[in-house]
Amino acid sequence: MPQPPSPLDDRLGPLLGRAHEAHRALTRDALAGLGLSPKGYGALVLLDAEGPMSQQRLARRQGIDRTTMVAVADELEGLGALERRRDPADRRAYALHLTPAGRRLLAKAHPAVIESEERFLAPLPEAERERLRDALRRLLA
Repeated sequence: MPQPPSPLDDRLGPLLGRAHEAHRALTRDALAGLGLSPKGYGALVLLDAEGPMSQQRLARRQGIDRTTMVAVADELEGLGALERRRDPADRRAYALHLTPAGRRLLAKAHPAVIESEERFLAPLPEAERERLRDALRRLLA
């Protein structure tokens, strides 16, 4: 059942927050059957696209704090999706490496995430969807 209008409907922060939570819930549900979290999916995407990197760098790339990154790395390691290996350039640090199982998991997760995005954006025509993505990219640049 739709919510009644709110005096916060004209404020950007609450609108973005509610949109984020609605999208996150769809994504979380789409990935649940794979045992994967939205942040875990994001980590897999970045590791696949950019190659091995330290937990610190991956956390920065995802915009999450170090403690959360440790939990995400533990989640993915538990799924066999990544391996922590000593960084040859800095023996005190570990580099995160995507495993073949991680690539297979990403291949299964990707369509589920795309479908959840489509469900979230369904009320908007295609042109508005692209304008929304473009506007958000510009705001975050």
